[in-house]
Amino acid sequence: MEVRAARFLSMRTHRWPAWRIALPFLAILSGTAASARAQVVVIDEGTFTITVAGVRAGREDFSIRRSTAAEGGFFAQGTVLRGENRIVVALSTDSAGTPLRFQWERFAIGRSVENVSGEFRRGLWSGRSVVASGESGREFRLPDAVVAADDDVMHETWFLLQFGGRPGTQLLVPRALAMRALVLEEVGADSVFIGLDAFPAQKWVLRATSEGPVLREAWTDSRGRLLRVRIPAAELDAVRDEALPETLPPGQA
Repeated sequence: MEVRAARFLSMRTHRWPAWRIALPFLAILSGTAASARAQVVVIDEGTFTITVAGVRAGREDFSIRRSTAAEGGFFAQGTVLRGENRIVVALSTDSAGTPLRFQWERFAIGRSVENVSGEFRRGLWSGRSVVASGESGREFRLPDAVVAADDDVMHETWFLLQFGGRPGTQLLVPRALAMRALVLEEVGADSVFIGLDAFPAQKWVLRATSEGPVLREAWTDSRGRLLRVRIPAAELDAVRDEALPETLPPGQA
């Protein structure tokens, strides 16, 4: 089955939506004052409704952007609401999708109860986890072809589709402080229901090995924007809340 990276999305200029994420995470994404001032373009942004075993369980607001600075780079941020938990997450990568910084914080009833961070420097990934019972950390070398995504964050699937088609790509799971093998397969044309309308989509499957169980399924529109993400093992399904501009149902193009 042909394997290839997903196409880039629209590159329209957009201001940084400060309301989407807590201020401490902006430093993670900007890195330096100079990069913070650089213009960014929107790759994808929106909201998913999350269901578990068919029952509505929460929502995820997200934004993915690319820096127009000479060195490039991608910045993703999001907020996941599940029951009494609110998770704020941020991920930055270089232009090849290699993770540079990761921040994940979980709040329960408004109080921070878990914090995970990671940074790539001098060829090593340095990760740290802090919970009420203590602190743990690990440092290890990253392979040349690597992408990152948290198990419970749906929008980071974009990075897996965009950069996961390279031979030998490994998946960094920042909260687990672990690496996994990753194989990206392009399944072909499909459709996704958003509301009452069926939208044309491209379906992708991610596995640890070519014959292994499915880690994630993803559906994108013709411009590579995420329409749906599914994690079969967790019976977790995330579907876009609203139709995207220029993504029309069949017969309305």
